[in-house]
Amino acid sequence: MQIFLDFFFLAPFLVAYLLWGLIPAVWALMGAVIMQLAAQWLIGGRYKPRPVTLASAALALVFGSLTVALKDPLFIQWKPTVLYWALSLALLGARLWKRKGIIHALLASQAEGFSALPVQAASALDRAWLVFLAFMGALNLWVAYTFSEAAWVYFKLFGLTGLTLAFGVLQAFWMVRSLKGVKDMESQ
Repeated sequence: MQIFLDFFFLAPFLVAYLLWGLIPAVWALMGAVIMQLAAQWLIGGRYKPRPVTLASAALALVFGSLTVALKDPLFIQWKPTVLYWALSLALLGARLWKRKGIIHALLASQAEGFSALPVQAASALDRAWLVFLAFMGALNLWVAYTFSEAAWVYFKLFGLTGLTLAFGVLQAFWMVRSLKGVKDMESQ
C-alpha cells in the first residue's frame, strides 16, 4: 500500500503526457501530488506522508509551477536531481555531524530486526545510498541534457524509478545476508 501511495502520481503524469504533452502532464503531476498527500493524511497511521514524500511533493509543486509558468521543461527535469542530491547531502551531513547513519535509523524505526545490523554494515548501507543518490542525480541531468524530452520522460518514469527499486531490493538482500551473519555468529 505504501509503495502505491508513494508512486501514485506516476500514472496521471504518464497518461497526460501521452495524450497532451509535457505541460498538461506537469499539471496532472501537481494535482496527483496534492491528491496523494491528502489521501495519505486522511488514511493516516503508518501511511502518513514521510519527510521524503513531503520534500518530493514540495519540489514537484515548485518546479512544476515554474515549468508551467515559464513553459520550460528544464525545471521539471531538474526536480529529480535536486531531490536526489538533497537526500545525498542529508546522508553526508548526518555522517559528518552526528556520525550516525540515517538509513539504518530509518530502517530500525520501521522494523525491530534491523537494529541488529552491525555498525559496519549500517555504515556501508548509508555510504551505498549516498553514492547511489548522487549518481542518480547526475544520471538524470545527463539524460535531460543529452536526449529528447520524450526520452527523459520515459527514463524518469521507468528508468529512475526502476533503478531505485532495484537498488532497494539489492540492499534488502544484502541486509538480510548481513543480519543472517549476525544470527549465525550469535548461535555459535
